[in-house]
Amino acid sequence: MNIKQLETELKKNHIPDWHYNLSGTGRNDERLCIEKSNKGWNVYYLERGERTTDLMFDTEDEACNYILKHLVK
Repeated sequence: MNIKQLETELKKNHIPDWHYNLSGTGRNDERLCIEKSNKGWNVYYLERGERTTDLMFDTEDEACNYILKHLVK
């Protein structure tokens, strides 16, 4: 799964877009975010400027599946 497919799945499951930031632009506070880094894919939740969840995944697929499972429960 890639970010575009993840976004489609989140919309199909009626998850409001204010729960996540998949683009890396715009507001990311109090949302689950995904970013590509030179070490892999970083998934984090930012709350009041502090990362309360900070996970690193080797692949985009793993990171996207984590977000999907976390938001669609």
